[in-house]
Amino acid sequence: MISGSSMTVSDDRFDAWVCGDRQVMASRPDTLSGLPIGVKDVIATRDFPTRCGTDLPQAVIQALLEEGEADCVSDLKEAGAVVAGKTVTAELATYQPGNTVNPLSVKRSPGGSSSGSAAAVAAGDVRLALATQTAGSTIRPASYCGVYGFKPSFGRYALAGVLATSPTLDTLGLIAGELGLIQAADRALSDQALLSGETEMRLPRRLVLYRTSNWAVLPAEHREQIEKLAHRLATGFAEYREQDALPDLEALTAHQRTVHAGELASVLGWLATEHGELVSDTFREFVTEGKGYAGLVLDRAIRAIQTVRDRATEYVPPDEVWLTPSVTSVAPPIEAGTGDPLFCRQWTALGVPCLSVPLLYESGTGLPYGPQLIMSRGEDKRLLEVARAMLQLIGEGE
Repeated sequence: MISGSSMTVSDDRFDAWVCGDRQVMASRPDTLSGLPIGVKDVIATRDFPTRCGTDLPQAVIQALLEEGEADCVSDLKEAGAVVAGKTVTAELATYQPGNTVNPLSVKRSPGGSSSGSAAAVAAGDVRLALATQTAGSTIRPASYCGVYGFKPSFGRYALAGVLATSPTLDTLGLIAGELGLIQAADRALSDQALLSGETEMRLPRRLVLYRTSNWAVLPAEHREQIEKLAHRLATGFAEYREQDALPDLEALTAHQRTVHAGELASVLGWLATEHGELVSDTFREFVTEGKGYAGLVLDRAIRAIQTVRDRATEYVPPDEVWLTPSVTSVAPPIEAGTGDPLFCRQWTALGVPCLSVPLLYESGTGLPYGPQLIMSRGEDKRLLEVARAMLQLIGEGE
């Protein structure tokens, strides 16, 4: 629902917004200066209240966020962006969806938990929106809604003022209709300490098609089209190879689920106890699952993730860009929930930058399904520049 002095509920055709200002959204500059942005409703702003997709008392929300305004919002404002409103999130950035529908097919889910951010961009309300990702909450909605979704390297963007759900996994994300706006926002948000290790811009030597252990989950058409895309893109690289599932990377999928649930139970579990009547059964069940991992199980999963992260360049070297699925299907029916983050979990755990690109569409439905490009941790700027070059190579550039 949209509210505000210049908006009416009927303005919000896809229930993408919690609140906002339609007059601000009307501006369409080509740079961040004056650009209206959407902000996921788990990120604190001074412009609009934050509800985290709940009916929790405002005092509780303030305790969860601590900051009056998130650093990421302040950074984008400093670069000239203007907050147009707060976009709908699944409850507490988990799995209970709001009322948002997919602008490409209103009987289908926009994904989650950054559902409103993806829908607002796909609907053309704004061209850039802030999101978050702990499992697949940026990449999946962007793929379902046919827009760009960027999950940066773990730790690249400041998280002060963003709802904490899992300290090991939480990452800010960006969703946009144009790759150039993601690049502009990345420049404004980047942690300069992390940038010092970035490689100079040049096309990586090798393109890798990575087939996860769940490759067979994909519809046959999707597998075929991803392979065809890989072969088209390979013409721009010195080398091309296809990589079958690597056990250490595949193990991260289960570890991510354990850590996500376990850390969430530790950080937010008290809400299910003290405010149980104000949170959903879905949230309470996730907390219960997480409590079951407390202690040795959770500690082992965190250590397993960190061990693979420390060796990440052995798996995804700096001179390779990987192409792999982002979603298991096109957007599911709205009643099925926010969709499966299966193809995002391991990359979130690994902490590498991922970019969902709106290149493939299902023949029967006409709906998009990703895929995503991945590079080594810290190669965020280069990934975005490489993606632009790859899109131009196949005639899809901006």
